[in-house]
Order: sequence, then structure tokens, then C-alpha cells
Amino acid sequence: MKNKFLKTIVALSAVCIAFYSCKDDDTLPVDFDDLINTGVPFASEITTNGSTNVNKLDPGSSGFSKDYQLISPAGGTDISKVEVYVSIAGQNVTAAEALLTTLESSSFTNADGGYPEVNIAYDGASIIAALGINAADLEGGDTFDYRLALTNPQGTFSDVSANFDNQSADHTFSSTVVCDSPTLPAGDWVIDMQDSYGDGWQPTTGNGGGPGITVTLSDGTVIEIGLCTPYEPPGYPCTTGVSSGTATITIPAGVSGDWVFNGDFWGEMSFQIYGPSGSTVATGTAGSGAGPIALNLCNE
Repeated sequence: MKNKFLKTIVALSAVCIAFYSCKDDDTLPVDFDDLINTGVPFASEITTNGSTNVNKLDPGSSGFSKDYQLISPAGGTDISKVEVYVSIAGQNVTAAEALLTTLESSSFTNADGGYPEVNIAYDGASIIAALGINAADLEGGDTFDYRLALTNPQGTFSDVSANFDNQSADHTFSSTVVCDSPTLPAGDWVIDMQDSYGDGWQPTTGNGGGPGITVTLSDGTVIEIGLCTPYEPPGYPCTTGVSSGTATITIPAGVSGDWVFNGDFWGEMSFQIYGPSGSTVATGTAGSGAGPIALNLCNE
């Protein structure tokens, strides 16, 4: 009887070991001894400096950088270089992945005596040049995809499952093509608004606080936009209707402006903004958090 019990325990243990050893490596911490044997290095992002968007209208004005900590079982000291590759996921443009930059170990820093760190700078003009494409072929919403490759004596690695020291690998990221202009296109702008609950949103109280949409122009004009209900105070610059409505505002020539959505507390509000040409330049979906509205002016 005792032998049968022991055999059962051994069998169950074997099943458990087989089950966990067959799980995807990405779901389990990497064993320290395994890292020593494989020598796989990885990069852990520390900070992103600046917006990662690339401005189609002026690529050279688009710049950002990222700081990484370089980690390996050898304390990162065996990493000889970091390469950055870029590819494009475009609506009207395709290109093969290209090498964007290479940073040798001589450019790594180690100010605190820990793992080495590296700062990688990006600019829109260099990204476009590396891919051999024309900025005119880009569309708003296209994405540039970046891949880091780290080299040490064991080889070059881009896709690693790394939870060593409870950190995560940051070998890929993306940036988005936008069209930022120093001035807004002049003319009539149309804002379509919806409220799924049907009680609207006030321009000066919003749905849960704050104006629905506020446009602040560089000439000092402030425009508040909301989807009004019957209880709107008189004189508010907003539309009629409850579940849906449209507002039209006129932007004069030569001004810039900041568009801000003040939040959707109840998850009911959505909107679409159309520029003077009639193209869609921004959308907001139900549940959108408060913050600046990014306008896509690529088709204006």
C-alpha cells in the first residue's frame, strides 16, 4: 500500500513538472542559471524624452530619445553594441526593414556603478532617410516600428523572454505619423457629438465636470462646445438636441489653437471633428479620458 502511494506522488510530480516546463517562456520568470548558460542580454527602458510622433509636414522637427538599461548575467558588461532597426506600416508606402543606428559600447554610460545605460536619439528625417521613402507618401496614422538588437559573445538578440531581476524586455516600440502645423486651417470646422445615455453634455459642465470640448485660439478666443439638453442656461454656445447634435465653429486665418476634451465620466460621450476640407481630423470614443485632442491635419 505504501509503495502504491509513493508511486502516485511521483507520477503526479512528473505531471506537474512537465506541465510547467512546457508553458510559454514569456509567462514565467527566467531562471538565473539559465540566463548564465545562454548569456541572453536585454534592454529595459528607463525613460522616453519627448513625443515619439513623427510630423509628416516637417519630419526634421520631430525628435525624441529613449534611455535604456542594458542587462545580462554578466552585469551588462559583455554587451558590445546596440542596433536599432526601423520598418514602416503605412497605408500607401512600404519599405524593407532598415538599420537606423548602431551604438557601440564606448557610448554606454555607467554613472551609478550598476548596469550600463545607453541613450538612443531619433529624428524624423533620419528615420525616413533610412527607409528610403518620401514623406509625401505618408498618411496620418501610419506607424514606424522599431526593434532593438543587442550583441554579446553569445550572439545578437532581439526577441528574448527576460524577467531577470523582475525587469521586462523593451526591444520594440512604435511611433505614429501626424501632421502638425503652426497654424490651424482657416474656415468652418464641424463637430458631431453623441451621448449614448441621452442626457447630453453641457459646454461648461461637461458630463462629469468641465466643458465638453474647449478650443483655445492664439488670438485669445476661447470656444466651448457641448451637446446641450433642455436645461441649458441661455446664451451658452452649444447645439440643440440630447442624444446627438452638430456644432460648427469658424477658425480665422493665421491662428494656432489647442483642442481639449474634458473627459467622459460616465462613458457616454463620443465625437468626430471635421476640418474645413471635410476630412476627419479627430475622433473621441465613449469612455475617453480628459486631455488634449490630437488633430490629424494630413489631409487638410
